[in-house]
Amino acid sequence: MSLEYNISNKFYGVISIDNVAKYIESFISLDNDHLATILLEEERRVGINPSVGIEVGKVLGLLIRMINAKKVLEFGTCLGFSTVCMGQALLETGGKLISVEKDKDLYEDTKKNIELAGVFEIVELICGDAEKAIKEINGPFDIILQDSSKSVYTNMLEECIKLTRKGGLIIADDTLFKPMGMPAQLSEPVHKYNEMVFSDKRLYSIILPIGDGVTISTKL
Repeated sequence: MSLEYNISNKFYGVISIDNVAKYIESFISLDNDHLATILLEEERRVGINPSVGIEVGKVLGLLIRMINAKKVLEFGTCLGFSTVCMGQALLETGGKLISVEKDKDLYEDTKKNIELAGVFEIVELICGDAEKAIKEINGPFDIILQDSSKSVYTNMLEECIKLTRKGGLIIADDTLFKPMGMPAQLSEPVHKYNEMVFSDKRLYSIILPIGDGVTISTKL
């Protein structure tokens, strides 16, 4: 799902963000050939949450390359789209990825997809609950991607901050659910998460209106 709304510009009138997104997408290529297969698989599957999407996947790859990340932690894989995006970038930086997925079937799907994408050797895939797993993982990490159950975003924030190195990044997906009109059980937890990271003096944050919204915070 992508954001579709209009903004008013005093010089050019109403501008469709959807048109802007399509223009940007026209320049984006996938960093790994297997990503296209994952996207097709996602389209035909029923009852799974969508992946981070092409734009956010590209941002993840960009940020890993920008800060030359070596250690990355991911919560929530779906079919492994974001896992492959980050894994491909970490192949170039010489880094490693720890990825945690609670759902056994999605864990197996992700395992298959990272093997087919050729990033299996640099990904440590864990089948487990994110809230429990985070207490057993040793940092520090250059980047943490939070894309697990929205209800635990706020519960896990403090541990995420502790596990992130100074100057590292905490990235949360689906953080524009509230203005998109998503149900309260999904939108309220991520809205609270946004309030928390923007008010936390240890973090410097911004929300990017790509995909379903991505909040990026750097640890000061």
